[in-house]
Amino acid sequence: MMLGIYALTTGGCAGLPRIDPTGERIFLRPQNRVTPVAAPATNPLAPPVFTDPVFPQPVPGQPRVGLPPVPQDTLTITPERILAPVGSEVLLKSRFCTREGYLLTDAKIEWLIARESAGEFVSLGGRGYFRDPWLPWNKPKKIDNQYAIGYTAKVPLTITRGTAEVSDDVQIEPGEAWASITSPVEGTSHITAVAPEIETWKERRAMATIYWVDVQWTFPPTTITAGSSQVMTTIVRRQTDGTPLEGWLVRYEVADGGGTLSGGQSGQVVEATTDSEGRASIDVTPTGSAGSVTQIRTQLVRPQGYRGNNAPRLVVANGASTINWTGGVNDYLPPVDNLGASPLPSQPPLQTAPPATVRRPQLELEIFGDQSVQVGGRARFEVVIRNLGDAQATDIVLIDRFDQGLSHPSVQPPVYEVENNAIGSLAAGDSRSIFLNFGVHQAGRLGHVVSVSCKEGARAEKQAFVNATHPPAQQQAGMKVEKQGPRQRIVGEVAPFTLLITNTGEVALTNLEIADEYPPSLRATPSEPGFERIALGDNRDHFLWRIPRLEVGQTKRIDVQCQCLAPSENACSRAQVSAVTGTTAGTISGADEFCMLILPRREADVVPQGAIPPTGGPTPSAPPAANSLQVGITAYGNPVRVGARATYQVILQNGPVDDQQVQLRVLFPAELAPDMTSIRTNAGVEPNLVGNELRFQPIATFRKGERLEFQITVTVKQPGVRNITAEVISRNAPTPIRTVESVDIIGSR
Repeated sequence: MMLGIYALTTGGCAGLPRIDPTGERIFLRPQNRVTPVAAPATNPLAPPVFTDPVFPQPVPGQPRVGLPPVPQDTLTITPERILAPVGSEVLLKSRFCTREGYLLTDAKIEWLIARESAGEFVSLGGRGYFRDPWLPWNKPKKIDNQYAIGYTAKVPLTITRGTAEVSDDVQIEPGEAWASITSPVEGTSHITAVAPEIETWKERRAMATIYWVDVQWTFPPTTITAGSSQVMTTIVRRQTDGTPLEGWLVRYEVADGGGTLSGGQSGQVVEATTDSEGRASIDVTPTGSAGSVTQIRTQLVRPQGYRGNNAPRLVVANGASTINWTGGVNDYLPPVDNLGASPLPSQPPLQTAPPATVRRPQLELEIFGDQSVQVGGRARFEVVIRNLGDAQATDIVLIDRFDQGLSHPSVQPPVYEVENNAIGSLAAGDSRSIFLNFGVHQAGRLGHVVSVSCKEGARAEKQAFVNATHPPAQQQAGMKVEKQGPRQRIVGEVAPFTLLITNTGEVALTNLEIADEYPPSLRATPSEPGFERIALGDNRDHFLWRIPRLEVGQTKRIDVQCQCLAPSENACSRAQVSAVTGTTAGTISGADEFCMLILPRREADVVPQGAIPPTGGPTPSAPPAANSLQVGITAYGNPVRVGARATYQVILQNGPVDDQQVQLRVLFPAELAPDMTSIRTNAGVEPNLVGNELRFQPIATFRKGERLEFQITVTVKQPGVRNITAEVISRNAPTPIRTVESVDIIGSR
């Protein structure tokens, strides 16, 4: 376990993050703090119980003695409170700081969500990239949706959320554990992180709270031109289905300039409640002359205890509007609900005298985005729409026509055009950003033409390009694992085993972990130093080697001497190897096994290994030919998950005599479906699938000592614990020789 030497920072949360109304980010930093709930002045008194009180009371007349605090190991969590939209993922980090002020890596952290809370765990951090993922104790474990076990990181990590944006990335330092939580419904998540290694109960726990909200809103425009008075309206809806939200608060405040608000009350601050259509309106009346300006600050607030929820008063969003008073006709009307629940307000009557000038909107486009993208990636563009005119542009429609080398998720070929008619209105002098994401499928200079128009007739068009290039060829990683040993021995003799690991790829392999195991009938003694003996309680010898690096073409050899302890028809030694490639392949693994025959000791015929029998004495007899043919199954992963693919290797090994008409068949349960196109073998025979039984053509001649391999990939369909059976018959072994491999199939995530 490594100890990360990092000082523990003490920065706390500045408040609750806000929702970004553009939907481009999950949450933003707040501009307002949530008012804390006042705590009671004293602890509540309960009837006496027959044990020591949980809240000890001071002894009357006994003075309190102040003692300096004793340094303790502590666990902290950040952020402690956060506001997030339903359906998003919130990432929490916890730190294990020792009493010496260092962060502790590889420490176990238990994550819990209170059962009455909303939310569930999505993913969490394990023991890092430098530990082999096929070892189950190195993985994080989600017991259920409300309880999971992770570990503090051993190396720095970057959580990218799978987007091209770097602003939403989260950095994980050594000594920090992380977990992501989501919720499909509104509510409050109470999360507790626990470090069992910390002795002090108070310091081993850290808690955080997530408030989930399902809301979207439309504030009044940022710039309004009005006459004698102005109605300002905010529309509030659910984000998930667009239905209006009733009972939310919209706080209007005169921030600067002359103006009076009225909405059931008068003054500089008014809180309006949304009605059954999700609308909250107030009247603004100027107190100055024509040409004056009033600035209105707007806040969207979910009230405390909204619809029985136990969440406090939450400020969700902030907006601002500037009203230019002209003494003439208003050019802004409260927005219409897109659901059609309320009609368009009628236009005030025009003045009898025509206006001196005709005001019109004028649209302009700017496009920002990626200049170069690799084929298979995504190109992201920001389209900025500006109204350079002196009147509001309404019913704005944006159309993007793009080349065939690009794709958009909302349309399918042969359609190469997308339309956005939900932009709404744009006040004079205002601007708005629209984001477009395209998949890139072919190399070259790919372009798209963006046009925007409004109801008043203003129009603008602009073209942009992206250079698509093929990704550089990736070097391939490969590894060959081979186990060798004698075909047979007698009880009491020594059997030498050899393990060969060869780098067959184009890149060096690093951080190799070699697990080697032997059956109870063999007592193994490795000749290669630097191993760890692992005790798993199964009466087998388990060894683990760690090799920092294996160059291209290099072979690592490990020799193990085994004493034969008991007779066995199938004494099998299995090796599993994993390595880090440093390529997109990540970590690769390989496995192999070798089985031998151990004969019982026969006192009359026993001759020590390597000894020459006396002249005229008896010659040790060879084992029966039928026992020289062996079959074994090696699994490249167990357990396996429903919906995934699993690979198994069947190995045939011949003994000291030739054999003929060797036929192999492999029986799979109904939960595993063999893929006929992916079968690989060096036997030169074709497979045939009958039901779920895989039959191979007979092998005409099987040479003595020859080894044949059959690699079979299957699709996992249903959970359960099932067996794979391999049987082989031949001229020397007419009775089937059988081996069984148990498979543990678990459900999908």
